[in-house]
Amino acid sequence: VGAVVASVLAGAGVGRVEVLDGGHVEPWDVAPGGAPAESIGERRDTTARRLVRRSAPGRAPRESTGQPAEAGLSLVIVAPRDGLDAYAPAPAATEELIASGTPHLYAGVIEGTGVVGPLVLPGTTACAGCLFRHRADRDPTWPRMLAQWRSGPARQVPACDLALSTSVAGLAAGHALGFLDGGSPACAGVRWEASVPGFDWRSRPVWPHPECPCGAAEGVKGDQATAGTEPHATMAG
Repeated sequence: VGAVVASVLAGAGVGRVEVLDGGHVEPWDVAPGGAPAESIGERRDTTARRLVRRSAPGRAPRESTGQPAEAGLSLVIVAPRDGLDAYAPAPAATEELIASGTPHLYAGVIEGTGVVGPLVLPGTTACAGCLFRHRADRDPTWPRMLAQWRSGPARQVPACDLALSTSVAGLAAGHALGFLDGGSPACAGVRWEASVPGFDWRSRPVWPHPECPCGAAEGVKGDQATAGTEPHATMAG
């Protein structure tokens, strides 16, 4: 998902697209618009950066009507290889983004379900901590279930439908471009989900939690929803 989103953003004219990832390209990473077959064995970040360069040769930077983001990044897209980290993201993983006021969007695939969102505008919309707390309020066993899932043996090849992952990447890129262009962030505080077969995308709100330290429930208003005159995004795998 991450490599495809990065190439789409670059091809659409985003001023700078950075890729943060680890490990090496495996055969199951190969996908149209993403890592090619000849990149198997290469570093994943090296392959993704080459994709970004090839996707936007000679394109002028995409313009935006917003103001520069204080943190230096207009948007971070969190697209982890383990779909569980997109479906139930660990709040600690994005503490620095919350502290710096950096907007970030989750996207990924967990088996037969694709998820996009929420788009987190720190201090304004619900974050991963809010998502976790609301789920734990509804199901007290949720924290224990997550701990069991994450403590089990790592799967060598996580199940992932190629068409679904491509759909997730397209929707995530579309929301990211709309945000970077200064439009209304359609997935701020909203999660989109689709499953195979059918790809029937459905949205549901993610509300700020009153006990979450992110402060979104207090109605704090800020300028995190703005983008720079030369917007740029970072992909975090």
